[in-house]
Amino acid sequence: MSSPQSSDESPFFDDAFLAELEAMSAGPEVPLAPVEDDLHTRLAAVLDEGGTPLDEEAFAALSVEAGLARTNAVLEACRESPKHGTRDAVENLIVFFQALLPSLREPDAREVQRIFYHLMPALLQIAWHGFGEGEAENSEGRRALEGLESVLLEIAGVRLQPTESELVLRSIDQVAHLLGTGQFGMAEELVSSRLLTVIQKNKVARALYRIMEVEVRVQVYLKERLGHPTPQIRIPDDFGPLSEYGPLQVIQEENPTGRKTYLQIQLPDLPRLQDVLLTLVRDDGLIGYELRFDALGSVELHIVSGTWRIGMTYEPEARPAVRGR
Repeated sequence: MSSPQSSDESPFFDDAFLAELEAMSAGPEVPLAPVEDDLHTRLAAVLDEGGTPLDEEAFAALSVEAGLARTNAVLEACRESPKHGTRDAVENLIVFFQALLPSLREPDAREVQRIFYHLMPALLQIAWHGFGEGEAENSEGRRALEGLESVLLEIAGVRLQPTESELVLRSIDQVAHLLGTGQFGMAEELVSSRLLTVIQKNKVARALYRIMEVEVRVQVYLKERLGHPTPQIRIPDDFGPLSEYGPLQVIQEENPTGRKTYLQIQLPDLPRLQDVLLTLVRDDGLIGYELRFDALGSVELHIVSGTWRIGMTYEPEARPAVRGR
């Protein structure tokens, strides 16, 4: 059996998505809405680095601590606005970003900081000028900002290839332009109904691909280590041989309540291991279990003796959206 392409070589998005994202971000280069002198001065102060303004690459390369300090400066600039309603909506997005950033690995943090860099001028515009006088504009603007929270959350933990990153940023620029020019309905449509939908769809596709990679490695390991022609384990006969480090490992721990047995599978490049279920089906097919992995890729086994076929399924765990105040 040939193994799937290495995860370091494969893109996150499939060809159909890249084409859709290309179309979404296509068109003439559209500059952001002009930032008047006062807001431009505030933005320049945020990006000042010893007299030299930070460009996108330099901002993305900031440490998490330095990035949080810059976003604090943006937050303070927004809080000086007299428009409390829209100021609060912008503040929510910035605080959400600040809560998300420290939880990310360095490459992921860079990608999210890059997106935030593209949004800063539009966020200042909204904080100081509002969503408009109408209730519809206010509602659409708030939904667009909430959609951006979801985009940041979906992108976080995803290893984008340079081409993919460029296309995402071009789409974010389109969103920022629409927000900065008061076209909140179009911005909300682009974020929630198009960009977020296709990112989520392809995130599932990538998760399934990663799981397939892992299943191939586990099958090869079990065949080489135990001689099993198909992915299966014998409980408890295989516990000893599988106590060694490998793609699949059995860990047994003693505690005051007795011995606990865990099955751990190496699941690289999946941002949320809790979204994966381990399936165990007894050899006669009469009994089956679905056990959710923890953050380390482990599950505790409470399974009776016998031969069990193993596999994995992707079923994202329902969780509330992260909101900051």
